[in-house]
Amino acid sequence: MSEVVKLKLAIVSLPCMRPTSPPLGPAVLLSYLKKNSVDIDVRAFDLNLLYYDRVLDDLSKGSFKIRLYDWDEETTAQKIGQAVNFLKHGTQEKFDLKLYHHFVTIFLSFEGIFNAFMSEMAKRHLIGLSVPDRVKIFFEDLVNTVLDYGPDMVGLSVLFNSQTVFALLMASLIKEKKDIKVVLGGAKLGVMRYPERLFKEPWVFSAKDKTRQLEFGQYVDYLIPGEGEKALLNLCMVQDEKDLAEVPNLVYRKDQEVRTNPPHVIHDLDQIPVPDFSDFRLDRYIGPDVVLPFLSSRGCPWGRCTFCTHHHSYLLYRELEIKECLKQIRHLKEHYGAPFLNFYDEMIPPDRFRDLAQAIINEGIEISYAAYAKPIREFDADLLKLIHRSGGRVIMWGVESASQRVLNLMRKGTRIKEAEKVLQDARHAGLMNLIFIMFGFPTETEAEFYETLNFLDKNKDYIHALSKGKFVLSEGSLIQKKPEKFAVTEIREAAESKVYNRVFDYQVSKGLGPKEVSALYERNIKHLESIGFTPRFGAYREHLLAYAASRDIHLCGLG
Repeated sequence: MSEVVKLKLAIVSLPCMRPTSPPLGPAVLLSYLKKNSVDIDVRAFDLNLLYYDRVLDDLSKGSFKIRLYDWDEETTAQKIGQAVNFLKHGTQEKFDLKLYHHFVTIFLSFEGIFNAFMSEMAKRHLIGLSVPDRVKIFFEDLVNTVLDYGPDMVGLSVLFNSQTVFALLMASLIKEKKDIKVVLGGAKLGVMRYPERLFKEPWVFSAKDKTRQLEFGQYVDYLIPGEGEKALLNLCMVQDEKDLAEVPNLVYRKDQEVRTNPPHVIHDLDQIPVPDFSDFRLDRYIGPDVVLPFLSSRGCPWGRCTFCTHHHSYLLYRELEIKECLKQIRHLKEHYGAPFLNFYDEMIPPDRFRDLAQAIINEGIEISYAAYAKPIREFDADLLKLIHRSGGRVIMWGVESASQRVLNLMRKGTRIKEAEKVLQDARHAGLMNLIFIMFGFPTETEAEFYETLNFLDKNKDYIHALSKGKFVLSEGSLIQKKPEKFAVTEIREAAESKVYNRVFDYQVSKGLGPKEVSALYERNIKHLESIGFTPRFGAYREHLLAYAASRDIHLCGLG
């Protein structure tokens, strides 16, 4: 009797994103596919981590050279090596904030320069311009790591815009070498209003004096813009092209047409097993300790913010049962030795947070975690103390603005006075607060801009980290659909807009225009960066969690 030949699937996380923790999506898909089919041999690859590992090794050997600040190439390599060593090992006995800021700033500078260079090299490679041999070999080595596994299908996971060019490059290199199917998925596609446009419109890349249009369908066979578990499982089981119509969430081409299959969601999240991180080298991520991502719900329980497009990712809000949450959290802690969890839920409502925190305490699970929440009055002092007792160390709050008028227009469902008290109570409970602030929401005035700045100053003792930015008009948001409600008079595609990243310019009939917002923002950037322990915690949030856990004391007496 002949042995059944299994389909081999590679699930790939791409450069370039922060190398501080493993990606959640591939780990969830890995566990779901292993559970639901014995006919699929599946493996996950974190090419983003490998990308960083390789360049850091090349820098240390002198085979790759870059310069930062006014340092020569040898000094730059030494400084970057010292920074990585400190970020991985130098905070374990004592987390010295001054030293941390010094070294993480070096690492951030390295990331910015190297990733911009490699992104440009990826574009050059795609449009047929010459690239240095060492860069070509670098890209080839990344792809060969996947191809050596011998996959029949490769799934590329894209979370951020910064990964999109690398996705197309990797797909093109795969297709050059092997005639295998390539499917693109991930959160980036999930928030796109019209993902099918990726097949319909040419991708235009320019470098130097050369511009080339690429047909996406040459390199990618399928898109899965929604939840990927059932879709990827069904796609792997397809025996004939006519069966593609039965694959949920799938976008594909057939008979010169682009077809989009109806969506499907998994209503019972208990069907999805604990994320499988067994294919990830957890000791290689750049941080003081392992921080694993975890999702206890899908979708947003609020879902009304006028600037947001995350509702495209998940069609409805669902929760993992508390009992199953505890089972999975215990497994992640014990199986991987992970002391830290990062809850990726869009936000955890106060009633659920109370149940979850109490259950963690009752079960005696010792874990430190971070989570997203909305600063509303139901997060009272008692609940925040309970969250701290359960291992909560960092809460990331969507504050956005200190102007109540602007908050109302955003439909945030928050009151700024209540948010202020939540931040104060959270700090007194021993929690660290990271807050999100958005400047320049349409109709915001200069006075309201400074109202938010004054709020930050007034509450700086309760704000441990700040994630700040300027308003961006997103395709599919309520603002884009009903601009007249927000005094937006003109919307047009910006010059830098791409088929995979629609960017809009806009004008307003009242309040600050985009250029005025940018000028005010730049004028106050140093002031903004003085809020919190270090501006770097806004980017490296896993490090903030490790720092908060190292300061596992009541913050009441701290300035």
